[in-house]
Amino acid sequence: MVASIQHGSRVYLRNAICGVPGCVMDFNRKGQALVDWSADMPEIGRWTAHDPDSLIIDEAFTVHQLDLFEEVAA
Repeated sequence: MVASIQHGSRVYLRNAICGVPGCVMDFNRKGQALVDWSADMPEIGRWTAHDPDSLIIDEAFTVHQLDLFEEVAA
């Protein structure tokens, strides 16, 4: 099953899978994904637009890595 790119997806450029993935923040009117690369490249300082076909999802990432959620007894 291939995951579809959506808001919040962590992605790499298909031809440059290295470094820290960017995060899809929005989509423009042309259907391009607006990606924030600031975690890896703070010098860019803005979102860049990419055709979704030029991106690949970081499938190794899971929400558990963020340590945002704790188990709560019911």
